[in-house]
Amino acid sequence: MTNNRKSKTYQEAIEKSFQVKWKVGTCSQGEECWCRTIKPVEPIFYEDGGDAEYYVVGMGELSKETAEYFVELHNAKLGGNE
Repeated sequence: MTNNRKSKTYQEAIEKSFQVKWKVGTCSQGEECWCRTIKPVEPIFYEDGGDAEYYVVGMGELSKETAEYFVELHNAKLGGNE
């Protein structure tokens, strides 16, 4: 089952995100930047006057180390070791 079906609302996207694994990503500056993003492994889209992809944490909000820690905790809770 894929989880990339479009949610109707931002709240539904949040709720879906708690049920799937997350991954750490980079901002537009790439690997050299201090910050990292967090988003679901499979994209979750929601309607926001168009189509928007849900990010758990956006650019410039968390350091690399903190983002990796949160993703590890979340994925472990779901039964994964990623």
